[in-house]
Amino acid sequence: MKNLLLSFLFISVSFGCLHSQVLYDVRSLAMGNTSVSNSYELDAFNQNPANILFQRGNNNAKFYFNALTTFQFLNNSNYLSIKFLNDNFAEDGNGSSIILTDAEKMNIINSASDQKTTFTASVKILSFIYNHPDLGTFGISIDDRIAADFFVSRDFLDLGLYGNQPDRVYDLSKNRVNGYWTRQLNLSLAKMFKIKKNKLFESVSVGLSVKPQFGLYYFETKKNSLTFETTSQNVIRTTGETEFLYSGISDEFVIKFPSGNAGFGFGFDGGVNVALKNFTGPGKFNFGLSIADAGYINWTKNNATYYNNGNFVLTDITNKEQRDSLINIIRTTKTPVSDFSINLPAVLRLGVNYKLFKKADKTASGLELGSISAEYIQGLTDNLGGSKDPRFGLGAEFNAGSVVSLRSGVSFGSSINTVVGLGIGIDTGPVLIDLGTRNIMSIFNPEGTSNLSAGLNIKFKVN
Repeated sequence: MKNLLLSFLFISVSFGCLHSQVLYDVRSLAMGNTSVSNSYELDAFNQNPANILFQRGNNNAKFYFNALTTFQFLNNSNYLSIKFLNDNFAEDGNGSSIILTDAEKMNIINSASDQKTTFTASVKILSFIYNHPDLGTFGISIDDRIAADFFVSRDFLDLGLYGNQPDRVYDLSKNRVNGYWTRQLNLSLAKMFKIKKNKLFESVSVGLSVKPQFGLYYFETKKNSLTFETTSQNVIRTTGETEFLYSGISDEFVIKFPSGNAGFGFGFDGGVNVALKNFTGPGKFNFGLSIADAGYINWTKNNATYYNNGNFVLTDITNKEQRDSLINIIRTTKTPVSDFSINLPAVLRLGVNYKLFKKADKTASGLELGSISAEYIQGLTDNLGGSKDPRFGLGAEFNAGSVVSLRSGVSFGSSINTVVGLGIGIDTGPVLIDLGTRNIMSIFNPEGTSNLSAGLNIKFKVN
C-alpha cells in the first residue's frame, strides 16, 4: 500500500511542478503581491494593463522586451517541503527506500492529512512593449500558466502507510487532484490622459488587454465517494464511485510536449491608474484598479470522463486474474464527452502607491527614493489558482541610487499562509534584472519551508 501513497503523491506533485494563486511579476512577488498601482512596463502585463506605459526612475525607452527570461513558481502548503519529502520518501545511501518507523508514519498522517496543497507557475515565453509618443503604448506577451492542487484524506494516508487492516472501512471520498496548463497571447494597449483643469488629478491612464487562450491540458476530480474495506476473511470490497474529467491528456494519462491545443477561449484585462497632483511634500499618490482574467477556455480535444463504479469484490488480491479483471473493468469506463467550458480565475485588484522623491520636483530624473504600496485582491472564481477569499498585500521599495532597488512586502488573508517577501532589482541601463521570493524563508531555509517560491526576470530596453 506504500506504493499507492507514493504514486498518488508523485502524480500530484509532478503535475503541479512541471513549471508552479498565479503571479506573473517578480517585482510583485517580492512586494507582497502589490502591483495594480505600482507596476511598470512588461511587469504590468496580467496585473494592470494601464501600467504598461510607466517606466521606473529616469527611464524613457521606446522598447522593452524579453524572451524566456522571466519565470516564477509558488507552492502553498502547510506541510509539503523538500525536507518533508527527503525525510519520508527519499532513498537511503544504498538506493533503497527509507523504512519508516510507526512514529514517522504517524507524523506524516498528522502533518499532511485533510489539507489542500497548491502549486502554480508562470513563464513569459516572449514579451514586447513599444511606447509611441502620441498613440500610446502597445504590448504583446506570450505566457504559460500551470496550476495544480491536491487534497489527501487521513484515511488514504493511513491506508497507504499501514496497509489495509481487517474489518476497517477507509473513507477515500475527500481525495482530490486537479490541474491545468494553458498558454495565452496578450495584446495590450494603454494611453495616458493629462488633466489640466483639475486641482486634484494630474493624469488618468487606462489600459485594455485582449488575451486569446490556448488550453494544453486539463484534469479535474468531478466526484468521489469511494470507500475501501478488507473483511476478516481477507476479502476486499469497495463502494461508491469516482469520476474524473480531462482534456488533452493521452489515453495512457501521459503528458507530452508539445501537445497541440486542447482548447481555445478568450480572456480580458482592464485597468486604470490615477495620479494625484499637488500632494503635500515630495510625495506622489497613485491609485490603481483592475480586473484580470475575465474570460473562459472551451476544451475540445480528447475530452473524456473516467468513471469508476467502486462496487466490486476481490476474494484474493494476490490472484493475477482477479487483478487483471479489475483493471479491464476500469479501463472500459472511459467515456468521451462533448466540449466543455471553464472560466478563467478572474481577479479584482484595488491599490494605492505613494512614491517619495528627494525634491519637490517629482518630474526630475533619478530622484525617486522609493515607494510604499497597499493592495486589496479579490478573486471572483474558485477555479484552479483562484479563490474567492480576499487577500491583502503591503509592499515597499527603496532605490539605492539609480541602479539597485531593494524590495520587501507581506501578503496575508484567505486560506494561504501569511508570508514576507524579499527581492532586489538591478538597472544596468540596457538590461534590467529582478530577483524575488514571496516567502523570505525560501532564501534562508529553502528545504524546510512549505511555501517555497522564487522568481527571475531579465528584460532589455532600447532607447
